[in-house]
Amino acid sequence: MDKKNLAIVFDQYIARFDELNDVNGNDEGYKWRAESCFVGNWNIDADDFPAMFKASMKEMSNLIDNKSFQPIGGILLLLKQPNEVEFVRQCFRELFSEDGGDIDARQQRIGSFMDKMNERINQYASGSWKYPQKMNDVIYYLNLWKPNENYIFKSTEATDWANCIEYGDDFGSGESFSLKKYYRMCDELLEEVSKNDTIMELHKARFDREAQGFDDKLHILVYDIIYCAHAYNFYAHADVNTTSAKERIRRATLRAQYEEALSRYNAAIEARDTITAQISLTVNLTGKELKHKTFGIGVVKSHANGMLEIEFGVGTKKFQYPNAIRGGFLAAMDDETADQVQREIDAKAKLEDAEKELSVAKAEYEKLRKAMGFEE
Repeated sequence: MDKKNLAIVFDQYIARFDELNDVNGNDEGYKWRAESCFVGNWNIDADDFPAMFKASMKEMSNLIDNKSFQPIGGILLLLKQPNEVEFVRQCFRELFSEDGGDIDARQQRIGSFMDKMNERINQYASGSWKYPQKMNDVIYYLNLWKPNENYIFKSTEATDWANCIEYGDDFGSGESFSLKKYYRMCDELLEEVSKNDTIMELHKARFDREAQGFDDKLHILVYDIIYCAHAYNFYAHADVNTTSAKERIRRATLRAQYEEALSRYNAAIEARDTITAQISLTVNLTGKELKHKTFGIGVVKSHANGMLEIEFGVGTKKFQYPNAIRGGFLAAMDDETADQVQREIDAKAKLEDAEKELSVAKAEYEKLRKAMGFEE
């Protein structure tokens, strides 16, 4: 995910929140009012199904119907026919049936609902381009029914968002559309927005005021961000790649590799620095007695810059530290010193490994950084 672009969108959403949420202005809060209206009126077993349906949908505004396309109008057209009421009720009963979280099964129900409803609508409005049910309409019905399990979908807005954040998959379009892949993109946004304390505080006030009787688990907020980013041109401030889905996925894959390499690189730096700090606090052997397997016991006269100067009965000798001890040529005479020296030897071995890991991680990070076109 392109976190830089995400931050740009979040910043604009926050900065313009009051303006966008103003009931006398843009009034984007209608999405939650529409859900509250649906929840307060929907009853699949209502005796007067047409009246119940109309009441449930009265706050839809431009979420579904507009001057050009009126899918709700198409359903109301059917409901004006007494012999079609039970047909419409059964179609919604099937669409709203439980699936245990099986998104593929849910998408099959969407297709079935569209086919059945459009075939029947065509009998009363043959050739009309206003009334047929489109996929995004039916997905929205599912969001109304269970907003905590479903998202709202509009193709243009969704594609723009995928390009903005460099979504690493292709949810397709038309017959190739994948509800599961689209929902996965929304889930990724949900995870990020949930961590943004400012947006959560702003949304809490709106939710308490305008949406009662349901918990959408922030799913409507996810769509609101996607929609507002498109409708109010938040993308003008971001660096958005609008090439093919294939290129977007390639860059997303590269970005994921880059972020993983950067994480390894930072972890290697931290490991090296931690070990270096430990080593800097280790024992100084000056004045300690050490035993050489040939020269016997000697006293360390100086311990500096990785060298030991030891005075033996046969004279003063110099040794590399800690290699001489690690190689078994020298040994401490007391257990405490021996333990301290061994800890330092182990730490330096770990430092060598950490330096190697850092070198590999840095090379991979630099390669991917250049491939992504990032500047320092």
